[in-house]
Amino acid sequence: MKVLFYASTFGADLWSFARYLSEKPGITINVLLSNPDTFRNEGIAKLFPIDAKLIKKSLKSYFLKPNGFKPDITIMDNAVPLRAPSPYGFMLWHGFGWKGPNDVQEFKWLHRSIQSAWGSAKVPNNSFRWQCFGPWDFKHRTETSGFHPDNCRILGSASHDILRSPLPKENMQPFYPFDVSEKKTVLIAPTWHYGEVFAHWGSDKDLFEKLFSRLDDYNANVILRLHDSFRYDSSYVQFLEELSKNHPNTYLKFKDKNPDNLLDMMVSDTLITNYSSIANLYYATGRPTIHVYPVKSEDEEFLWRKYSPLGMRKKTVDSVKYIWKLPPEEHGGLMAKNFETLLDQVDQVMKNPDCCIEKSKDFLDKYMLGADGKNSDRIWESIQEMIKS
Repeated sequence: MKVLFYASTFGADLWSFARYLSEKPGITINVLLSNPDTFRNEGIAKLFPIDAKLIKKSLKSYFLKPNGFKPDITIMDNAVPLRAPSPYGFMLWHGFGWKGPNDVQEFKWLHRSIQSAWGSAKVPNNSFRWQCFGPWDFKHRTETSGFHPDNCRILGSASHDILRSPLPKENMQPFYPFDVSEKKTVLIAPTWHYGEVFAHWGSDKDLFEKLFSRLDDYNANVILRLHDSFRYDSSYVQFLEELSKNHPNTYLKFKDKNPDNLLDMMVSDTLITNYSSIANLYYATGRPTIHVYPVKSEDEEFLWRKYSPLGMRKKTVDSVKYIWKLPPEEHGGLMAKNFETLLDQVDQVMKNPDCCIEKSKDFLDKYMLGADGKNSDRIWESIQEMIKS
């Protein structure tokens, strides 16, 4: 079988499943991605070499099939090529997450892209499959997002298979500028849609300093991981760069410069996020997650940021309920609705690293097939079933 991975970001489930396939005989893999050289320099690429050809995405590859390679199936994480490079298309969506509403209107562009490439996903279509993380996700995708049930499969998250058994920290040490074996490491990974992380509580400049000061009390490292740098104002990027310089135990990363986040999840002892979908993956480690409630009040209007081919779009939203498909109270860790609670919860996770094991397990059991280690097997079986039918 010849498999093409058409990657917006070659990481998380897409990378995890590519690694799974690369260990199977008779599978030839090509990966179209924006930054093959950047990915090759990532720690994950050096620790887990994949037998795959990495090809730089171009405008030509958006329209045409890769030269000399005729894939049987194209596997994507959210973006769809204009023309189908293969007879079959398979969507491994880029995260379970809370953000929505992911209804037919929001996914109008996606439905049109799928229809242009493989035919409509709103009716039974054996040329296309959509992976669901669990029964709740299946219900949402079929009743809200508009995908026909025949085209959806409940398969779980491929990266859970890896994250449930992280590498020894000593193996990952060469890829971090501080001691990850003897010191605790906190991964701060916010979503970018709300702009500044703590703007609803005060100034990021002041509150990040206070948060880092509390982490310094525990002699903890910080991985400050954000989305693509171009999604932020230049002044905010400059602030973050100065913040990391003033705190030598901090490693600042942007997705466009350091695309992989799996190694950061493996090496860290705690995650702090304002409801990025990275949390749903991190739960598989059993380590604590602190969820920063991302707005002051769910009933106050706020500015919601989205990115399109035309650039950044900012929209005033009357209530945060509009952009949540799953209530933020449904989570697998701790939740802070003010900054003082956040600091208290930092103390809690530092002193009791097992505090969220049951909570994360309950979330995974309810929404994501329990991270049982069999997700890549399910995805592979679903692909074979589609192609052979």
